[in-house]
Amino acid sequence: MSLHVSAGFLFQKQGIMRIPSLFFLLIMSVMASCGDSSLTRTLPNVTGTTGEVLVVMDKALWDGNPGEAVREQVSPVIIGLPQPEPAFTILPVNPAGFRDIFVAHRNILIVKTESGKTEPEVVYTRNKWAETQIVVTVTGQDSESLADCIRKNGEAIRQSINDAERERLTSWLAKSAGKERSIVISGDKSWELILPSGYKPDFNREGIMMVSAETPSTTQSVIVSVTERMTSRIGCIELANLTEKVTSAEVKGPDGGSFMVIEKQIPVSCRSFRRQGTDYIEMRGLWTLEGGFMGGPFISYAFIDEETSRAVVVTGFVYAPREEKRELLRQVEALMYTLRKSS
Repeated sequence: MSLHVSAGFLFQKQGIMRIPSLFFLLIMSVMASCGDSSLTRTLPNVTGTTGEVLVVMDKALWDGNPGEAVREQVSPVIIGLPQPEPAFTILPVNPAGFRDIFVAHRNILIVKTESGKTEPEVVYTRNKWAETQIVVTVTGQDSESLADCIRKNGEAIRQSINDAERERLTSWLAKSAGKERSIVISGDKSWELILPSGYKPDFNREGIMMVSAETPSTTQSVIVSVTERMTSRIGCIELANLTEKVTSAEVKGPDGGSFMVIEKQIPVSCRSFRRQGTDYIEMRGLWTLEGGFMGGPFISYAFIDEETSRAVVVTGFVYAPREEKRELLRQVEALMYTLRKSS
């Protein structure tokens, strides 16, 4: 791998007693069956690979407008990758074939018609047939109402599946990391990022740190930085500037003279959202080397620490010139969201 950073980089009585004993067991079994099934039953592990979505729908629906809406809205081409890759790998299956190993698939989208359904609806269910599973059921009166519903809720459906995948990856990364953490300190405050198997610290200085995992053909990296100046808000432009300020100073090309910047020829996507009580701004796009010929996808997010009024910026990027990048970037994204304030 040829990227470098400025500080060196880059989971008799006995018979009587039997009656109440059996009665007790009967009562307990009834209580268990009426309680929270997620606490009383053991579910199998999910099947399938990361990024797959099993779509259960009649062939006529799949070949018609609802199927087209699924392909367009649930698995569009991802913005911010250098080559076309869908958001998810779609696996269509006919309802008659939806049994056995299929019901334990990690991500399931069920699309069906129901006569008398006055309004289409989308229902999200977790852990229905397997642990960590998400099942999204879209029901409508006819084909057209289904297609409209999918188009209106496409982004929410896609995001719910992506969140489920990120939670699974985060759990997997945390188990592989054990107690290993990389901690960035800024003044008297500190934030920690788990350090999964395969990742190593690149540098850790006041207010900034970087970790990376490298193979002969790929690099996955995360940089965490805390701004020196206090701020009350961050928008897309501010996030882009903060991101580029860090990457241009810390990530260099093989010749030492080139440095990482945001690719300006390809539009970036930017969104704001609230997660676990914190407001985030997130950006996705492509990075390139100013003065070089390398590039790849990146994700950057920021939030303002309420105690210090300083922005915490987390940037993850992937370099894999001969590999598909969707799942590599999804892994980086999961790692980025493990950042927590140290106690």
